[in-house]
Amino acid sequence: AVVSTQSTGIVRAAENLSTQPVDEDMWKNYSCEPQKCYTLKCTDDDDDLFDEKLEETQFHPDLFHCLREGASTSAISTMSSTPYGFVDNISTWLFATKVLTFS
Repeated sequence: AVVSTQSTGIVRAAENLSTQPVDEDMWKNYSCEPQKCYTLKCTDDDDDLFDEKLEETQFHPDLFHCLREGASTSAISTMSSTPYGFVDNISTWLFATKVLTFS
């Protein structure tokens, strides 16, 4: 899910390498700005969406590299075989269409 403000998008994502539904506690929120992306401290259980970086994470130049930071070895392998251009195009498309499906 993506929420887009002026130049910042909030992406909610979870790793899923199976056909089974993802547990609620596996989802993370990411802040994506034109020059940096990072994992947010807030969760869906919080009353307000706040833009505070999770302490043990780093700033990244894009969503692709941000998602790799917390990914499993299997997920990193899958991501490594996916062309970066594809991931970048999907990210650009999501932010350009301003999909608003965050609850």
